[in-house]
Amino acid sequence: MKLTERFTDEIIFRGHTIKLNLAFDNVLRVDELLHDDTFDEYEKLDILYEMLVKNAYELELSIEDIAELIGFLFDRVHYPGNPESKGKSYYDFEQDAGFIYASFLQDYKIDLFEMQGKIHWHKFLALLEGLSDDTKFKEVVAIRAQKIPAPTKYNVEERKRIIELKRLYRLKNEKPSLEEADAALTAISDSIKKSYKKGR
Repeated sequence: MKLTERFTDEIIFRGHTIKLNLAFDNVLRVDELLHDDTFDEYEKLDILYEMLVKNAYELELSIEDIAELIGFLFDRVHYPGNPESKGKSYYDFEQDAGFIYASFLQDYKIDLFEMQGKIHWHKFLALLEGLSDDTKFKEVVAIRAQKIPAPTKYNVEERKRIIELKRLYRLKNEKPSLEEADAALTAISDSIKKSYKKGR
């Protein structure tokens, strides 16, 4: 993203001018479609083409051309997902939708439902990245990314708090890390030992 650029959202492909729909909500629907098992791969390709290309019905492209075009868009136009995220992702647009909505309203006074079809995907990502640390979205992301400190006799309660928060906000289908599992087992073991001592 450059401040000197304009979002024309047009590319030339096989001699055709391709007009793209890169509104943030449309790009997020692309991500939803990719995870929808209702459609097979050919159906998804056809739907993606219609979703992303505004002038799809004006063009005469073969299925091979469409597949190549969609592949190019995913590689070069950076969607779906966050183009800035090069390592592990600590958020999910669907699971964290409520946090994102509330955080945009808090920081920017932007109601994302009212902005559907209006905010460009790259603008949306820039605003998402720029949310302040006191927003719920950034708080949750920080919890997921936080390392559990090594156990000492001084940080038992703090470790318990961090472990519980990471469990509470864990992304769906994400297994606990070895670090979290070990910390949880240590906490359980410590609790059992305390109970045993009290019972003696």
